[in-house]
Amino acid sequence: MSTDSLSSAVRSLALPRSLTQHGRLPVVLTTAAALLGTSVVVPVAYRDYCTFRSYGGGGVPDNVLGWLYVRLVMQPLGREMLSTDVYDRRVAAAEGHGKGDEGFLTEEQLSAVRRTDARPVVGPHVSPQRQLTQIPVERVQEKFRASFSSFANRNYHLVKPSSSLLEGNADALFLAPKLPASAIATRMRREIANLHDLSDHSVHVVLSPADCKRVIEAGWGQRHALSGLSKSTFLSLFATSGCVPNLPPEYLLIYAPRNEAEIEVVMLIIAASVKFMAGREDVR
Repeated sequence: MSTDSLSSAVRSLALPRSLTQHGRLPVVLTTAAALLGTSVVVPVAYRDYCTFRSYGGGGVPDNVLGWLYVRLVMQPLGREMLSTDVYDRRVAAAEGHGKGDEGFLTEEQLSAVRRTDARPVVGPHVSPQRQLTQIPVERVQEKFRASFSSFANRNYHLVKPSSSLLEGNADALFLAPKLPASAIATRMRREIANLHDLSDHSVHVVLSPADCKRVIEAGWGQRHALSGLSKSTFLSLFATSGCVPNLPPEYLLIYAPRNEAEIEVVMLIIAASVKFMAGREDVR
């Protein structure tokens, strides 16, 4: 190719003179980048919002404002949910004060029905905390709700059923009014457990540190992403001011039972939660 031909080819690839004059090129590039970014971000945000709405509500408004609040305010405070070091430290601290923490569950109880497959996929939002996979069929859901209600009726001396203060639209168990509340029960406003009966049928419970470790390691649950925010940090201001719930590390998500055998195990976990929060073992 001759020199003249090469020069002509280069000139044909050049931007029009009208764009390079009067500073119009940066404006055009900025506009193009903004349009490209919008075409990518908007569909991703919409899918994320649809996932948020699929939880069926709980704890935060089930609308655009609730979604934005979770993503912009609450999400940065989220923590990992599967480590158990915090419970080792709490068990050791209890022993140091002469208060043993043996828990109320045994490894045999949790391993009697093994969850051999992977943990369910939990939604990407810190609130509401819900499963996206391994949802039980309707027949199992009905059986689980009946077991939960029957448990509450049998143990009226220990628990009071009502709507969850944390989840709003979930059935919950509270410490019976006549029972004294421990420090952790007071922190939880006496709420012991709540069943997400309008969505995935997972459960949130408060367990002893020893039981938390056993449940997580056995694959039956995980910690709430907003639990255990340090009171000594600036971030704790959000927890104490009501912007996010002031949850202890012992607040766990228990995966939804998928069959009757798993219902029995989850009910054992709920019973252990009542024993821990009530400080009594006369669960029926």
